[in-house]
Amino acid sequence: MFIFVKLLGSVIRKLHFLIMECKIIHAACMRVVVHVIAARVAIIEQERNIIYIPRQPRINAIAQQEFYIDSILNQGDRHCVEQIRMKPIVLYNLCDVLTSRDLLRSTQNVSIREQVIVFL
Repeated sequence: MFIFVKLLGSVIRKLHFLIMECKIIHAACMRVVVHVIAARVAIIEQERNIIYIPRQPRINAIAQQEFYIDSILNQGDRHCVEQIRMKPIVLYNLCDVLTSRDLLRSTQNVSIREQVIVFL
């Protein structure tokens, strides 16, 4: 009987260790699953916080740019000085000097006046 109790105790200890191993493996798997879910939730939240501004097609952007530059230059000296920090006559002289020295050229999309104003 004593041998049977000893054998039974040995079997119970082995079962106990197996059960503990299963619990450890289960806990480890659960930790991995929780980390994966948490990472995915963080990614989803980050994507939700991104502000998406749909870009509308620019139909006549060149004309609008020219209109904007003309509105700055033609609203008077004070407005021009407030916007680009110089009078229109000074801007025109600067454009003439840069063009005569071949430092600036008009491109297909940007005029010399716009280039000068952008770099100021």
